[in-house]
Amino acid sequence: MRQFQCLPDCALCCRASPVTVLPHEVYILQSLARDLGVVVKFAPAYNVADVQNGVRIALSYLMLLDDEGKCPFLRGTKCLVHDLYKPLTCRSFPYLPKVIRYELDPIAKEVRMEINFVMSTLCPVVRKDLSPGDVAKMANVKVAVEYAPREVAVAKETVAKRLFYARILSDLWQKGYVELDDGSAYPHLPVVNGFSYIRRFRPELTLKDLA
Repeated sequence: MRQFQCLPDCALCCRASPVTVLPHEVYILQSLARDLGVVVKFAPAYNVADVQNGVRIALSYLMLLDDEGKCPFLRGTKCLVHDLYKPLTCRSFPYLPKVIRYELDPIAKEVRMEINFVMSTLCPVVRKDLSPGDVAKMANVKVAVEYAPREVAVAKETVAKRLFYARILSDLWQKGYVELDDGSAYPHLPVVNGFSYIRRFRPELTLKDLA
């Protein structure tokens, strides 16, 4: 099995669906958008409620496609931020999460997470390279890494950064600074960016620590 390699001038991944980004990536991409004169919009995705402080904390966002149904940073077949800051999801494509499941343990006061990955058949290279049986085998990370080592490495980096947020929130919960609950039960509470929120308690944290 040969290793994954993107087709030249292929921009299908930039038109497939909104791009999932982490809270700190929102600020990085907003800054780049201002510099490049690009209009970029984000919508909160998964969030948990801090009922003690009356907010919902967004732990992920969707970078929305533009009116033409493509990534706002795409110009022709060129990604304007490819060499500046390419979102983690884009760098790990076509190795993407199939299931991301967060669990709040109110006894241990822990935020736990489970992620299962899949090799996306939206990618024409994957469809060309792999049979349906091969694609199914990619659920095993030991198999996937042989085919797409760079993409799997980025996926692992993304998991580590999601866990970073979960561990900080767990620590704040255990110390009594926050009281977490399922965000879906509190739709009326305002949404705050997860990176901005944890910096209230960890002001020494910077974008460079996560970028």
